[in-house]
Amino acid sequence: MENIYEIIGKLLAAFVVGLIAYLAPKARAWFVANTDKTTQERIHQLVVSFTRAAEQLYHDTDPDGEKRRKFVMEQLRLLGVEITEAVLNMIEGSVWEINTETKKAQVQTKEIVSDGLDVSDLAEAVTQEVIARLPGQRHE
Repeated sequence: MENIYEIIGKLLAAFVVGLIAYLAPKARAWFVANTDKTTQERIHQLVVSFTRAAEQLYHDTDPDGEKRRKFVMEQLRLLGVEITEAVLNMIEGSVWEINTETKKAQVQTKEIVSDGLDVSDLAEAVTQEVIARLPGQRHE
């Protein structure tokens, strides 16, 4: 009977050692990928870029944002980024930034229009000013 307990104890010890040997590299890789500052910054840059691209591509055809969300997630997956809760939060934050910028632009446009200024004339004046400041360009 004591031999059975000894055998079971040795089998359990071997199983635990094997399990640790298998899980330790995976745990380390996960930890490094999820805590490395450079990796997090890279992922954030990718999220912002893909979110803006999705906004450009699907703004008019995707009123609820589902296509845009799928686009961003698919692009991240193609680059090997694991979609975690942190990545989903980055996506939501990027969408919030885009929405805030859009709202600010709309408010500024309304203020310009409400002041009686013609927006097309203002845009043309700004365009001409930018062209005039380019090196080697003449202002006409």
